[in-house]
Amino acid sequence: MKTFKEYILEIEEKENEITFPGGVYISVIPDEITSEKIKEYQEKYLKGQDIVDIDSLHCTLIYSKKPYVDNIEPEEYTAIGTFQEFNLFGPNKDTLVVEINSQDLRRRNEELVEKYGFISDFDEYKSHVTLSYNADGIDINALPPMDFVFTFINETVEQLDLDWNGTGDNNNDEEGTLAGKALKQMKNKEEKSDNSEDSDDEE
Repeated sequence: MKTFKEYILEIEEKENEITFPGGVYISVIPDEITSEKIKEYQEKYLKGQDIVDIDSLHCTLIYSKKPYVDNIEPEEYTAIGTFQEFNLFGPNKDTLVVEINSQDLRRRNEELVEKYGFISDFDEYKSHVTLSYNADGIDINALPPMDFVFTFINETVEQLDLDWNGTGDNNNDEEGTLAGKALKQMKNKEEKSDNSEDSDDEE
């Protein structure tokens, strides 16, 4: 019969064997030219909005909360896409994204799901890049199309950070996920705005 200590040690050993206990997050980033074009668009058409920093721009391939045991090796490739439409995501419909038509990204998403059995909370994979959080008063129908080719590189595999803190506290990574960093940027701006309002109230 196993002692309680042996039982606990056995559970810990099994947990340590799981490479991604919190789930898996896989993404690609725009190449330098695409990033600069996105930045130019943000500065021209999204003035006054909480735009996503150029270093946090990314496109999610996999967001799966299912724990995964083995290592996952990222592939080296270039994915191409074109503008499809703008959309507002999130429970408050205030996250402005550009949806991208890309056979490369759809194919890669399907490959990863088939190979590793990832499970998504979303019924359909939509390749997109987030342009702004807390999008205020934006009429997406009035925005001109982003008339350039989107090029994505540098597939990255990370522990899924469910707290979205961008600090790496939950994934043993100093930088955190790209999505986490972007959302941390949003939260920092919200806190600054709240602090500013508090100061005005005190006066």
